[in-house]
Amino acid sequence: MNKKINLYDTWLVNRTIAHRGLHDERLPENSLGAFRAAVEKGYAIETDLQLTADGVIVVFHDEKMKRMTGRELVINDCMYDEIKDIPLIGGENEYIPTLEQLLETVDGKVPLLIEIKTHENIGSLEAPLTERLRRYNGEFAVQSFNPFIVKWFRKNAPEFVRGQLAAFFDVEFGNGVRAWLQRRVLRNCMLNGICGAQFTSYDTKGIKRKRLLRIKKKMPVLMWTVRTPERLESCKGYFDNIIFEDFLPPVELSKQKL
Repeated sequence: MNKKINLYDTWLVNRTIAHRGLHDERLPENSLGAFRAAVEKGYAIETDLQLTADGVIVVFHDEKMKRMTGRELVINDCMYDEIKDIPLIGGENEYIPTLEQLLETVDGKVPLLIEIKTHENIGSLEAPLTERLRRYNGEFAVQSFNPFIVKWFRKNAPEFVRGQLAAFFDVEFGNGVRAWLQRRVLRNCMLNGICGAQFTSYDTKGIKRKRLLRIKKKMPVLMWTVRTPERLESCKGYFDNIIFEDFLPPVELSKQKL
């Protein structure tokens, strides 16, 4: 995608986005089965990328593997061969996918919204991801909570559509003046200009009318994670698109403006 494109005319605003794929009690989040289900329904897919200790890009949300696998492991500390055969809880023959498996499964059929999880040594994941996505025949955008990761893409892959994830951040940074300042900067997306964000993804738990409308005047705002039709209805006017789970919204929102 060209960075000068009008994002309001693209899938990022007009195609609802399945949070970690279209998962349910039979299909675990961020599994190949959940991605296939989203493709079948025509939804765009939001997903998460991390790096194993030996440099394999894998699809997994949590830092620790306990919730999704029952194992007391940290994914960044593991070699890929250590985790590739560990089944995901709640699925049959579902394992932690690699980036390559994700791209092969989706195969450009629906767009991808790719979150790069915060990590040290910025560039170690982003560089090989960029090289692979430049060869991918499909629509995508990248996003991160870390504004310096977003800035990396601005500098090194300016053609990629890139976004800033944000939330209320009420507990993440602890107490004190420094923590208060970090929360204020990130919850108000004050670094969007510096990092070159072209859209913002905001947590529904942190809805503040004035804040969101101020951001919305500058760029598209996606809302995550919407879990009921009632929540979708109550937030109309604040957001341009939704990242959803636990219900099936319309695939296209272009005629039902938020």
